[in-house]
Amino acid sequence: MMRSCGAQAVFGETRIVAHILIVDDEASDRLLQQRILERHGHEVCTAADGVEALLALGTKEIDLVITDLQMPDIHGLELISVLRDRSPRPTIVVVSGTGPDQLAIAKAVGAQFTLNKPVYAEQLTAIVEQALARRAQAPRREPQ
Repeated sequence: MMRSCGAQAVFGETRIVAHILIVDDEASDRLLQQRILERHGHEVCTAADGVEALLALGTKEIDLVITDLQMPDIHGLELISVLRDRSPRPTIVVVSGTGPDQLAIAKAVGAQFTLNKPVYAEQLTAIVEQALARRAQAPRREPQ
């Protein structure tokens, strides 16, 4: 079930706060990641699959997408392909238990960061902060 996203991203003095979309067909994984990131001040919305993710992306500007690979309807690799063509392009983090080969393919397709499941709070927050810091330094692409 999709949860709506909050207000525009705010870049704070000590921590970058952003709009994050978590896409995972496992409800417990979505909820865990959501709670971790909300505790760090991020606005988080969730989607149970790629279809819900595309609906959320159509209504909000998302800074960062955290997606699983193995999902019904739209596979995570297909979702990454769609995301990389968006403008502005969200930063993409893949979280999956499918192994290093699939994570390498995800990077080749367009993910900037990858994490193996199970995900630990310290790993997730470190990757998100690294991704947002890199995003803040990159020039913004405007919609065509």
